[in-house]
Amino acid sequence: MNDAQKQLNAQLAQKKRVRAQQGVISVFSMLCLLFSCVWGVHAFGSKTVFFAPSPDDSSSAVKTEAKKNTSESSDSKSDSKSDSKATSESKAESDESDDLSDAAFIGDSRTVGLENTCPYPKATFFCYVGMHIDNAVSDPAFTLSNGNAGTVIDALGEGSYGRIFINLGTNELGWPYIENFQDYYRDLIRQIQAVQPEATVYAESILPVTASRELEGDDITNANVVRFNDAIQQVCTETGAVYLNCWEALADESGCLPEDWSVDGIHLLGEACDKWLEYIINNT
Repeated sequence: MNDAQKQLNAQLAQKKRVRAQQGVISVFSMLCLLFSCVWGVHAFGSKTVFFAPSPDDSSSAVKTEAKKNTSESSDSKSDSKSDSKATSESKAESDESDDLSDAAFIGDSRTVGLENTCPYPKATFFCYVGMHIDNAVSDPAFTLSNGNAGTVIDALGEGSYGRIFINLGTNELGWPYIENFQDYYRDLIRQIQAVQPEATVYAESILPVTASRELEGDDITNANVVRFNDAIQQVCTETGAVYLNCWEALADESGCLPEDWSVDGIHLLGEACDKWLEYIINNT
């Protein structure tokens, strides 16, 4: 084969390769065009693809909403607690508004204990250790404004009171005749009403004693306390005084004073005095 023929064959082979490459390129171009058309149809037929949040976005949205709800719930609880606190503070202020400035307390050593723990300095106390119902109106145990000694009736006559509380009877639990106790109690109330006609007279129940104190074998028992309290209620009915059942503020389920509220079974420790005074304030 001469050189001219070899050159011709080489040119023909090159042309074939070029046509093959063009064909491949054409096929590839057609495939790209087809893919573009299919993708475009799918995209425009499903627009939500462009606007739907990703799973992470959806989770974030849920979390945000949950957080918002939790925050609102917390705010609601906070408001509720604030309201509750405001109510409690209002009640406390209401209780504290009674400073007992119009009150006078008459009694024996138990009332002396109440005076010693009372947080209201404006309250007035006419009491001493050993006061009995039979000597309350006759014993000149109090210093009057003129410096002289006077009875509890004399002392009451020097002031003006809206409430007068009597707590007597523990020292009298051994009296054999309860009618005598009632006579003296009735006389005390009427003399108080004479010098303080505008005041409300409260005859307090005798307070309970502890179960261990009952075992000492004398007349200081809770059964006797109940009996004398019934007698005091009868006197209140006759005189118009108000019977104040402070017993229920201090008696446990068995009707006794709790052991840890007294050192001797009769006289009250601070916590018990607080309960007693709280009952008085809340019920008068």
